[in-house]
Amino acid sequence: MVKNSNRVVSLIVYLLLVTLGITTIFYQINFEGLWLDEMNSFYVADPNLSLQETLLRHNESDWHNPKLFNFILKNYFKLVGYDPSLARYIPLIFGSISLLMFGAISYQIKKDNSFLITTFLACISIYIIKYSQEVRPYSLLLLTSCLNIFFYIKLVNDDKKKNINSVFFIIFSVLNYSTHPFSLIILFSQIFFSLYKFFFYKNPIKIFLFLYLFVFIFYLLFNFNYILIQISFENYMLSHDIRNVLDGLYFPRFFGSKIMGYMYLVLLLFLLYANKKVIFNEKKNYLFFLILLIFSYLVPLTYGIINTPVLHDRYIIFILIPVFILVSCLLSELSNNRLKFFLTLLIISFTLSNHYIEIFKRPISKPQFGVTLENIKKSGVNHIVLYTQTDPSYLIGDKLVSNYVENIDFNQKNNLNFYDFNNLSRELKIFWLICYKPNLNYNCKASGKDSYNLIESKKYYQVESILYKSKIN
Repeated sequence: MVKNSNRVVSLIVYLLLVTLGITTIFYQINFEGLWLDEMNSFYVADPNLSLQETLLRHNESDWHNPKLFNFILKNYFKLVGYDPSLARYIPLIFGSISLLMFGAISYQIKKDNSFLITTFLACISIYIIKYSQEVRPYSLLLLTSCLNIFFYIKLVNDDKKKNINSVFFIIFSVLNYSTHPFSLIILFSQIFFSLYKFFFYKNPIKIFLFLYLFVFIFYLLFNFNYILIQISFENYMLSHDIRNVLDGLYFPRFFGSKIMGYMYLVLLLFLLYANKKVIFNEKKNYLFFLILLIFSYLVPLTYGIINTPVLHDRYIIFILIPVFILVSCLLSELSNNRLKFFLTLLIISFTLSNHYIEIFKRPISKPQFGVTLENIKKSGVNHIVLYTQTDPSYLIGDKLVSNYVENIDFNQKNNLNFYDFNNLSRELKIFWLICYKPNLNYNCKASGKDSYNLIESKKYYQVESILYKSKIN
């Protein structure tokens, strides 16, 4: 009776923590507008395009990513309308389900209340919140990684429902690897762990080899052309892999600051050392998460040395799964109760403090097109010219920004009129020039428009609006 009562209390606390996490993601979901990468997804996912036109757009502007996320987004827009203010609810859904899965995975590893610590750490993770508010595939990558790992652990634990778990494992593995190529690191980790269990403990391996083969065949079937394109790149727009990794293994980025990042890193290393015997225990599966942690750096860094740098912190967002599970479960493995209590209190208090600062002291970090347009409307001048040359080597950026700004719902309600910068009519006597400035020292003046006087200029984050009036009455 007491045990059942404790389970109910634990379940209530778990659901409250997940509700807190979802509420935090929802809070300020449109605090900022879209940045260039999000504009890219919004551009590709236009529901008014045919399937062939969507494929062409994807291959034109988002060829570094698989098509899965953009096609989910496209179908979502067909249901709710093509509005950038609604776009972030898709990653919110993915991120919210991920929060549920962290505790579920943890409970498969250690069937005690340590899953509540795992859930807590995930639900107030500023990194998960950030990417659950961004119209890019990383929230979907995290979700499919969680589902992949959950069903893998159930199979490793020799669950009775092996057939149904095998089917779900294949489905979510293929979806996982079709969301982002870096998730293949999870497959490599699973293969390595299965081989380890076979050679050292003679655990059955045939079923896993069979499942890996199925996953690999289906993955190639859906992504073969994408893989050929990716391995053909001589440059992947990234550099200095090793230097970035050496700065705390990206932990300062994962946890919001250098202090928090290094605190989590030191705590994790200490717990791994203090529980080194437990990690290699045959009946526990901590070793899989340690392998995944190591492979998340080792595999892309090796590829970067052989071919071209490819590693970026958001590409391995799934690394938070082993980090949170190892920290929470290994904390509960400590035999010294005072030390266990102190470290738990330390990580909870510091994480809560950092969470408060990141949420309620949040700085602007994305272009303020919405604020710019609202202030333009107040001026009484509804004629707008977009000057969006983002980068000479990235001409598609002009289309991304124009498509985003022209589809903001505010414009349609207030009859704002947009004109092409290079084909201004002489009859246009007054207009606002909106200039997107993604780079420092970007020149925002309307060169070649000598027939207009500059009346006033207003600057916002990465956006400048300039009012021009014709010299000819």
